[in-house]
Amino acid sequence: MSMKCDQTKGFSLVELMITIAILSILAAIAIPLYDGYIREGHLTAIRTEINGLRTEIEDYRLENGSYTNIAAFGPFAARWTELNDGPYSYTIQPTGNSYDIWGVLDSNTAIWVRCDTRLSNCCDSDTGTVVTSACP
Repeated sequence: MSMKCDQTKGFSLVELMITIAILSILAAIAIPLYDGYIREGHLTAIRTEINGLRTEIEDYRLENGSYTNIAAFGPFAARWTELNDGPYSYTIQPTGNSYDIWGVLDSNTAIWVRCDTRLSNCCDSDTGTVVTSACP
């Protein structure tokens, strides 16, 4: 007499569907969080570049007496071109005693800095929201 075991190997359809449902829920939570971390990384990179530019701008002001025409200044112009060839765009709006720098990630996200009178009155954005003027 031969005895046959009627055992099947593998997963049932219900087990597979439950697994897929759990993975889908985890993905629905994780992907937006990941995108937020990526966006914060981009904004941090923009802030770092802007802070580096502030030093160069102040060096220019010490040598020339004002912020006017800084975009045409040789070393700064080369650095500016290099920055704008990257993934972000930067804009500087100098006046005699103040300047605004904008670092733009996309059409809805920008970081800005405004400094008046040799860094004594500076303000900047803490968030990446677009605003119409640098300092409220």
